Formats: sequence, structure tokens, C-alpha cells
Amino acid sequence: MHRITIMNSKGGCGKTTIATNLSAYYAQQGNNTCLIDHDPQGSSMHWLNRRNGTSPSIFGINAKDKIITSLDDERIKPPSNTQVTIVDSPAGVGLDKTTLRHLLKDTDTLLLPVLPSPIDIHACAHFIETLLIQGGAKENGLKFSDIGIVANRVKSNAVSYRKLQKFLDRLGIPFVASLNDAQNYVYANDNGLGIHELNKSRKVKDQGQWSDLVSWLDNKGKEKNLL
Repeated sequence: MHRITIMNSKGGCGKTTIATNLSAYYAQQGNNTCLIDHDPQGSSMHWLNRRNGTSPSIFGINAKDKIITSLDDERIKPPSNTQVTIVDSPAGVGLDKTTLRHLLKDTDTLLLPVLPSPIDIHACAHFIETLLIQGGAKENGLKFSDIGIVANRVKSNAVSYRKLQKFLDRLGIPFVASLNDAQNYVYANDNGLGIHELNKSRKVKDQGQWSDLVSWLDNKGKEKNLL
């Protein structure tokens, strides 16, 4: 099973958008997919509840009311036949070292969404330091190459976007995808869909932006013999 955790210490960076769209993508590809929602707002579960019976099924686990330090609790474990698990982490996770360590414990690949603004870039830099020093990322077997940055709601020609690229180049952490701020995501969320499940007239442009991300994730899964 490939466990992909989406995490950032700062709220409003698009964690749930990435979590739900990846879940829909893998389910559409025929994978037994599990979506675990640790966020107190429960946005991923609300999205899952809006899916209709004709969409590929996704097994959802509402973990927001569970004690995260008890990750061995059977109630928040994916079914045994799960092939891909997507974890939507709570905002502010970097403030609690115990929670951070437990969420990283079984993570195979870590995605960090970040908005291309000076405030968000600074917060991302601080959080990466927290991951390495307090979160025990290395102790859990996570290397820099297992951590991918996703720039969210970007304008590719903006100065802030170019600063983000330079910042990531210095860190040596993979910059795996850039996603625009598009109305298609709002429509998909409202209807319990992923961007890949929209009809052709809506999805073509925005769907293409996910190809680098899913290719990178699939390669990480194959590297670790998880797929």
C-alpha cells in the first residue's frame, strides 16, 4: 500500500483540494483507495459524502475525532485490500511534535502544498525544518526525495512564483507540480468529484497540470515496491 500524506503547518494552502482530487484520481484508475481525514473541519469527509453512486468508490475514515496518538487504533486503519491511502492532515500540525511524528510514522510519500507568497514560503521553510528536527522525518525513513512540494493557486508569471522556485532549488526538495486557482476545483468540490472526473469541456486544461504530480507519486510508489 502506498500511503501519501498531505501536510502543512499553515491553513488555507489547499491540502483538502489535493487530498480529494488524488483520491478521486486513484479510484478512477481502479485502485482500492482510502481517504483519511484528520482535519477538524472534516472537509474531505464532506466532499466524500457528496459523491454519487456512479463515481468510483472511495473508503473514507473520519479521523478528526479520534486520538491521533493512537494510530494503531483499528478504527483509523485502512482496509487490508487498500492499494493507495491519502491522508488529509490537520492544519497547525507542526505545533504538536507528538502528532507530527505519529502522522509521519507510516507515511511513504509526503506532499507539502504551498501558496507562492512570501508569508507562505517563509512558513514552508520553517515547517520543513520542523519536519526534520522535531518530526523525525529521517527516523521514519523519509528522505528529501520522498517529500514533494506542490505550488497551489499559482500564476506562473508572478514574481512570488519565481521566488518559490528559487527557494526550493536551494533546499533540494522536489518541486513536483503547479496548480492554478481555477473554478473547476470549486465545481468539483461542490459535486463530490475530482478534476479528472469532470466532463471534457471543463477538465482539459486543469487536468493536465496533475500529470507531473501523479507521475511523480507513481514513480515513488514503484521505487518502494508499493504499487
